[in-house]
Amino acid sequence: MPSLYVHIPFCVRKCEYCDFYSEAAGERDIDRYLVALECEFTLRYPDGIAPETVFLGGGTPTRLSAEQLRTLGEIFKRRVDLSRCIEFTCEINPGTLTPEKADALVALGVDRASFGVQSFNPDFLKSLGRIYEVGTPPQAVAMARAAGITRVSMDLMFALPGQNLTQLRDDLHQALSFGTEHLSLYALTYEDDTPLTRDLQSGKVQPCPEELERAMFSTVGDFCAKSGLQRYEVSNFARPGAECRHNLVYWRVGEWAGLGAGAHSMLDHEIIENAADHKAYADALEAGKLPFVRREKLTVGRQVETLLLMALRLDEGVEVARLDALIGEKFTARAADALETLTRQGLIECGAHLRCTDRGLMVLDSVILEIACVLDRTTALPA
Repeated sequence: MPSLYVHIPFCVRKCEYCDFYSEAAGERDIDRYLVALECEFTLRYPDGIAPETVFLGGGTPTRLSAEQLRTLGEIFKRRVDLSRCIEFTCEINPGTLTPEKADALVALGVDRASFGVQSFNPDFLKSLGRIYEVGTPPQAVAMARAAGITRVSMDLMFALPGQNLTQLRDDLHQALSFGTEHLSLYALTYEDDTPLTRDLQSGKVQPCPEELERAMFSTVGDFCAKSGLQRYEVSNFARPGAECRHNLVYWRVGEWAGLGAGAHSMLDHEIIENAADHKAYADALEAGKLPFVRREKLTVGRQVETLLLMALRLDEGVEVARLDALIGEKFTARAADALETLTRQGLIECGAHLRCTDRGLMVLDSVILEIACVLDRTTALPA
């Protein structure tokens, strides 16, 4: 069975940088959404689903009340068999957790908490639209652990406007002070049509200089390595055995079922996308219809591109034999020119696995583009 992702698209407020589908909503909308979510489970998996990993994301799942989280737990009891589940993660914004919600998450099956901290600096939280999170991580981590959630991950951002290396190191020190076993470190990106991007375009904020961003990328890697957290994906670091098993399914291009408004699935080389509007999502399911707005069966060419795009993010890279099987010939012969150039530049290593070096990870998009372009210029891949 595939892994399971469930999207809860509700937030206290929309963050200034966020382009994921999420929005503020009232309690009636949330209650209606939960009913619709069970309808989607019933229509898509009438006999239930038994995933090995589960990820409850958003939005902010802990925007739901404790009672609503318990309702979600009842839906899971009826529709999801967790007997084979080896990891159940829930995203948590620290300022939204209470002891009652933590207990409800444990009853739901959650054993891993992914805290969206972003920064411990009040000024940066204010600029990101998360001022309500100031000072809340210590209490939130304590609540989660008291309830029985033993595995803790934290998300941080760097290359924030005005941020320096000292402030970044301070965030890293504070994150690890909680006994955190996993860190996700993302450089701030300016997504289209977000308040932060509009501030950038109007000159209200200045982006982090590229040279400083590169120095921050290196600082993150060095700091985590010295602290016992190894980079296993370009933006993710873990103590041995603490990698996010669910996200590895994405990066290795496995199979997962995505339920909820705006969720995506990857099943049998087909991308399925749900309506990114909780009202349209609920309308469809109340009418007995699936909320799909896109179904795309990936061609072999798209499968190769997707595998390169995702797996080259990993320290382990991608098995060359898997690429050979996809394209029906030797990948190393097909992409010889690009592989030779990138190896000479110190950006990749190619043996049984094709993987990026640390230098290559800093220019990952360019590496992938170079390989993909060579494949496109040669004979067409099989349909």
